[in-house]
Amino acid sequence: MDKETVSLPHDGRGGEEQATIRLLFLNAFFNALPDVADGRMEPLLREHGFFRSQLGTPYERAPLHRYIALVENASEKLNRPFLGLEMGTRFGLPDLGPFHALLRAAGTLRSALESMARFQSRWQTRTMLDMTVDADCTTYSYRIEDPKIWPRRQDAEFAVAGIVTIVRQLTSARWFPVEAHFEHSIVGREERLAQFFRSRVMGSQVANKLVILNKDLDRPFVSAAPQEDSKLKSILECHLLDLMGPESMTMKSFVAQAEDVIMRRLGRTHVDCDSVAAELNLSGRSFRRRLMEEGTSFRNLLQRARQIRARVILEAPDVPLSVAAEQLGYSDTATFSRAFKDWTGVSPGRFARKPD
Repeated sequence: MDKETVSLPHDGRGGEEQATIRLLFLNAFFNALPDVADGRMEPLLREHGFFRSQLGTPYERAPLHRYIALVENASEKLNRPFLGLEMGTRFGLPDLGPFHALLRAAGTLRSALESMARFQSRWQTRTMLDMTVDADCTTYSYRIEDPKIWPRRQDAEFAVAGIVTIVRQLTSARWFPVEAHFEHSIVGREERLAQFFRSRVMGSQVANKLVILNKDLDRPFVSAAPQEDSKLKSILECHLLDLMGPESMTMKSFVAQAEDVIMRRLGRTHVDCDSVAAELNLSGRSFRRRLMEEGTSFRNLLQRARQIRARVILEAPDVPLSVAAEQLGYSDTATFSRAFKDWTGVSPGRFARKPD
């Protein structure tokens, strides 16, 4: 059976909230391409539904998939394979407007990144920015939750590089993370990425990540009045939360909420009925009952999430099956392969035209 004849279920929830992004990030796109003439830029913008005049409305929302497609298309058409990285190196505190003062007033790098995470859903919806704290390091993960938005290599490199640029502006130009991870393959890109990050860079990972030493995160910023900074931070957060408005105006169904939790946890941590129920503030029994009333089950939702994610992963080039199995929450490649063959009738290696 050829790959083209194999189908996996599409993410077809009609009432689901569309992922959006604030147009302030369109500035990063223009800043990275100052040498491109309008004769080439304007048709490219119009093709994806954007206009240069939108730079004057930084808090207006635009569909995230159109923005991602714009950056990917520009990278290809303008022969800028590292466009996302260029955007990240040029994007810094001044581009964040009033958020510049908020991050400066945070007191520590950890507090500044927590503020960024707090506003993530207001800057860019259906996008994860969270952290995992270990003994010596903390890992910050960035991933768009909509699996249909792919490819998204340029956006991933922009986001991770942009965070590093902001950290260097807050601390030292010589700062570097312990590691940088990307969900896409970086074959042929390693040297350029390592040159910017000055650390180990890995591709085909579960999510885009930065691993940062805890001692770097908790070292106080140089400030003459840290207590005043803390007070200013609280005031700024209050005003900025009001300026940015509510996180989402869309009321999601219970099943959609459960699916969001499963998608967010998949490949990052253990996914079981009780853990998803707890995140929704329900007991496992109540959670299962609610799903049954909606005509579905946890097992059905988990399988659906895995199938949706599998399609995206296997259509991406150079992603090893071991990484695909990890991203889908399987213990090993063999278990994933058996499940995939049950869904489609072919092995994942044959579907992706890769060796098993």
